[in-house]
Amino acid sequence: MNIWGFSAPYAARMRLLRDGIRRLDPDLMAFQEAGFTREKHQVAETLQGLGYHILHQFEHSGSFGCPEDGMCIASRWPMKLAEVLSLQLTKRARGVPYAALAVKVAAPEPAGQLLFVNAKPSWELSAERERELQAVAMARMVERHSSLDGFPPIIAGDFDATPDAASIRFLTGQQSLNGMSVSYGDAWDQGGDGTGGYTWTYRNPGARISLDRWKVGRRHERRIDYIFLGWPRYFKKYARVRRCRVELNRPTKGTWPSDHFAVYAEIDVISPSQS
Repeated sequence: MNIWGFSAPYAARMRLLRDGIRRLDPDLMAFQEAGFTREKHQVAETLQGLGYHILHQFEHSGSFGCPEDGMCIASRWPMKLAEVLSLQLTKRARGVPYAALAVKVAAPEPAGQLLFVNAKPSWELSAERERELQAVAMARMVERHSSLDGFPPIIAGDFDATPDAASIRFLTGQQSLNGMSVSYGDAWDQGGDGTGGYTWTYRNPGARISLDRWKVGRRHERRIDYIFLGWPRYFKKYARVRRCRVELNRPTKGTWPSDHFAVYAEIDVISPSQS
């Protein structure tokens, strides 16, 4: 989930986020635009006492207080940093902490150690070229750190691109880019409810702020936040998306948790024949 940094009403939003996390009880979480300064750590404060291991992009990049904030991963199990990959790959992408944050999570068997990646590429509607380059760079990073003997890698993030965009088509194996091809499963396609699965919509007042600034259609809504799973047939460990849904997508007493909605997936790690 993109959690919109320290945007107001911050305290009320974080109460809703914490309540949602306690209800969903996820094992792994990928946050984008997670606020982090020398004095304040948005995710650590919000998850305090819930028993998660937390790793923020800025803890290892030497940056503090960036305008767009950064990425953060929370895990029920211990994890270690694999790589922080800068995605500032063109002049237009510089100055914003676009990156892919990869960690190795010590999940228990039958999953075992797995690679979990949090990605935040360029957001501008006109920046699909950047997103194409960023998707290829991220895929190469995943190849560097994943093993076919293990559990399929999991990639989550705010990709700021709809399913028909070249960057997403590349990630889901529908086209090649820069002489490379990969194939990750889109959790919403595999386990969603058949609707649009929109995570960025005019119905959310926080999103409308940006929509008005960009002067795009007032009924604008898109699916731009994703969870991807490495195709199981390429890996020895069993993994299947059981279900996927959009969460934290309603206001409470007029307050919305963020300007984005969350994507939540349940992944089976034991085949039905073994259970």
